[in-house]
Amino acid sequence: MLIDSFAPNPDAVEIHSIAINASPETVYQTLWTADLGGSLIIKLLLGLRSLPQVVLRGGRVPRDRKITLQTIIDSGFGILANEPEEIVLGVRGKFWRPTGNLLPFDRDSFTSAVRPGLARAVWNFSIKESTAGETVLSTETRVMCGDSASRRKFRMYWFFVRPFSGLIRRIMLSAVRQEVGSGSTSK
Repeated sequence: MLIDSFAPNPDAVEIHSIAINASPETVYQTLWTADLGGSLIIKLLLGLRSLPQVVLRGGRVPRDRKITLQTIIDSGFGILANEPEEIVLGVRGKFWRPTGNLLPFDRDSFTSAVRPGLARAVWNFSIKESTAGETVLSTETRVMCGDSASRRKFRMYWFFVRPFSGLIRRIMLSAVRQEVGSGSTSK
């Protein structure tokens, strides 16, 4: 998998998958256009995550908008790989901080060691045809920390965030399956 070249020895891993009754090509195209954040649960969780920015820095609460892979990229994630069988996104920063936690995307920083005091997350969507004729859409998140201090901070943060992060990813996968079922030709 392409994600292996960007995160071979992660400090944290989370994997989710879903079977979709459609061709891999349809799933790939739908992944780019589906509203991944249309669920009320996702809107609430993302709203909670943005609250510190709103309160501490006078930011604005995100409005009802469609969240696609492109809006995720526009929010700070960068594309590390984009193939029909796997899309890999990356982001780096101090995820455990309530505000100012992301650094601008720099692709070169994903080919070297993680700097001390920072963490790097790599998030993929993998698309594979199963033997049953369905397509399995999987998502994997891997996080690597630059030193033991950042690893401790991240693990404390991840203890609280991981269940919600996993829920968001499972809902996103379901949104793709639902979109495929409502608007495209299935296999």
